[in-house]
Amino acid sequence: MKSARIQALLRTRPTSSEAWAIYAESKNEPPLDLGLAIAKKFAKRAVDRNRLKRAARELTRNKTPGNFVELVIRLKQPVGQSTRGRLRNPEYQELKSQLQGLVS
Repeated sequence: MKSARIQALLRTRPTSSEAWAIYAESKNEPPLDLGLAIAKKFAKRAVDRNRLKRAARELTRNKTPGNFVELVIRLKQPVGQSTRGRLRNPEYQELKSQLQGLVS
């Protein structure tokens, strides 16, 4: 997905949870387009950003929605505040379950 399209979707009203915001819009072409916005401001370590992106891709990979959509998934809050910026497994599982609830 191109950055201009991501910017346009970020201006729409999101579906959100405590930690995630999902911006979606219908389109006519069959493949699902996915944009991920996980800022360094919220996940300091590249390892953590990549892990969250991998989880988001995994959750959306096998989705076949009735009407095809463009999705932009954005992280809204910092991770690892109690562990000096490191994303630990319990927090990761919580973030992943929140995202799964929004995507399903």
